Amino acid sequence: MDYTVPQPKSDLLPRFFTGLIAASATIFLIFQDPIYFKILGVLITFGLLREWSRLCFKQSYHWLNYICLLAVSAAFLPLLYIGSISIILAGCGWLYYLKLFSTKKFIIISLGYIYISIAMGILIHIVPQISGFPFILLMLALVWCVDTGAFLVGRVAGGPKLAPTISPKKTWSGFFGGIAFGFAGTYALITLLNIDTHKFFWSFVSVSVFLSQAGDLLESWCKRYFNVKDTGSFLPGHGGLLDRLDSLLAVSFAAACFWFFCR
Repeated sequence: MDYTVPQPKSDLLPRFFTGLIAASATIFLIFQDPIYFKILGVLITFGLLREWSRLCFKQSYHWLNYICLLAVSAAFLPLLYIGSISIILAGCGWLYYLKLFSTKKFIIISLGYIYISIAMGILIHIVPQISGFPFILLMLALVWCVDTGAFLVGRVAGGPKLAPTISPKKTWSGFFGGIAFGFAGTYALITLLNIDTHKFFWSFVSVSVFLSQAGDLLESWCKRYFNVKDTGSFLPGHGGLLDRLDSLLAVSFAAACFWFFCR
């Protein structure tokens, strides 16, 4: 979410309609049978892994994509428990790349696969267990509000850069705007829909408004490291799935902690 640089109107219009369609489709699915949400999650996982392999190897279909997808799907389809054996074997095979890359690049690529797989595993298997699908709606709304607030406030106010060496386009005004919109949007949705929340829910929100923007900075750092502008072009006006879901992936870890400590 490059939220401080004025974009051409031709870019803003596709961004708006893409976001509207994606948000509407997602909200529709989360209120249907849970199986549809999980299937969507698996498909998105494959898309994210595909973009990561293209970022790292300049190829869309690396064999490690399928191993990670198997790991994410293991709890979804009991028949795939054999995936744990495949993961161990894949780990041994992956060590082959240690001699092809520098240690730093090897670690970055490895952590990227692990990060995406764990985050999507949390979103698919754990998040739906937290107060049902109303929590999913609240979590998505929080991330969307942070993203929107950061984009709008940073675009209008500008000001000092947040992390110029990582992402020169982001500003402190956008950072605080995202936090304010995140809290305000979440509170408005809870009030509007009269949703009951756990007593520690606002602790989750407090952590998530920061993690949401940290996830975005992390993805910006990765793009800068691999010298690319966008991770893909799947979403007009937004870039790739990683460009759009970077914040949600980071917030998923806060959701896992909230589920663990508040059961």
